[in-house]
Amino acid sequence: MAASGLLLGVAAVGLTTTNVVATLRDPIFGVGTSFRAANIGFEISGDGSIWRSGTSATNAVTMPATPATAMVPGSTVYAAVSLRTKTESPAVAITTTVTNSNAGLPSRLVYAVVRSSTCTSSAFTPTGNYLAGGATTDVPLSTAPTGFSLPAATATAPGPAASLCFRLRLPDTIDVWTDSTVPGSGPPIWNFVGNKP
Repeated sequence: MAASGLLLGVAAVGLTTTNVVATLRDPIFGVGTSFRAANIGFEISGDGSIWRSGTSATNAVTMPATPATAMVPGSTVYAAVSLRTKTESPAVAITTTVTNSNAGLPSRLVYAVVRSSTCTSSAFTPTGNYLAGGATTDVPLSTAPTGFSLPAATATAPGPAASLCFRLRLPDTIDVWTDSTVPGSGPPIWNFVGNKP
């Protein structure tokens, strides 16, 4: 049991070509004199077409950054990820944290994330549904996005997808230009945790 309710899943998302994994811990419910594992939890996708859940590398999906070129001070990249409830699952409440164990690049990046089915600069409008940052503002990686809910699925189909677009920027500041740890640094990872609403 998690502090906020029944733990339904965990997923991790990183910048650039990074594995994205969803981990599900299905509860067991008694049905008469038999037991079965309910299909409760969520799935994650880096491209909106391949949906995965599980903890092994073979179950991971890739979330590439666009453009895929190396970041220099002043550059911006966009990366998309989508989540949905599994077939038969009730609604799932999602909270997100950022894991940043690397110095250099991750400590200098700032970001914003908006709910949007497109993931380009055009998604970041003044009226967007922001989970972190805003149309022209970014937050440090230490700031977690606002939580959100995934709608319930049906008995025969998964729930509707919640598509997120991450905008990551490497500021064009003297602090970044003079930080010798920035080149070759590893990416940050966003961890999505699903709980019972």
